[in-house]
Amino acid sequence: MDSFDRIGATIEGLIEQDTTQTLKVTTTPTFAAKWLIPRLGAWYASADGVAVHLDPTLSYLDPDGMEADIALRCGVPPWPGVEADLIAPIHLTPLCSRDLAERLGPSPSPDTLLQQTLIHADIEGHDLGEEWRFWFEDAGVPVPGDIQGLSFRDPSLAFQAAIDGVGIAMGYLELATQDLRDGRLVRLSERKVRHPFSYWVVYRKERLRDPSVVAFRDWVLAVGTQG
Repeated sequence: MDSFDRIGATIEGLIEQDTTQTLKVTTTPTFAAKWLIPRLGAWYASADGVAVHLDPTLSYLDPDGMEADIALRCGVPPWPGVEADLIAPIHLTPLCSRDLAERLGPSPSPDTLLQQTLIHADIEGHDLGEEWRFWFEDAGVPVPGDIQGLSFRDPSLAFQAAIDGVGIAMGYLELATQDLRDGRLVRLSERKVRHPFSYWVVYRKERLRDPSVVAFRDWVLAVGTQG
């Protein structure tokens, strides 16, 4: 039985119980907007009677005070008191608007990128601009001093600034799928660098007694394997 078969079996059990339930799911605004919400239609198409209350927050994960049934978070486990299963890794690559990409020309060099307005997210546990530094170091380009540019605490704002042509964002490739497909963003390089953080589905072990929690967790993990 594959992962989707197991999800189907669990959901059938929920339907047989004829219960209406709401799962409280917490995640960051960026992951909600760029990854989860575009995929939630598939969940609602199959999970009769199990609704999702989405609570986007920029607050750091507090395992001791976790009130949600499930959290979808970025980081490096273990976290005390909770279980964590891998949804997807994070890969970094420069992204910008189509107009800016055309002005820069095909395959601009890292040195050329350094001359542009660089956009980055202020991520917990990393210095400002460190994600750009990861990428430049992988490209073999030394970066003297601090990397200047425009920074946001919420990565979704970095995405939007890049879409609006403000500069070049160090984007999370796994979250840019729809923007790349629709042409709002363009990759400037085939080079991608694995971020130290990944995305995880986080929950208290005792919550697995609830079939709807199991079904949603398994659904998220199965969708994560599809990219």
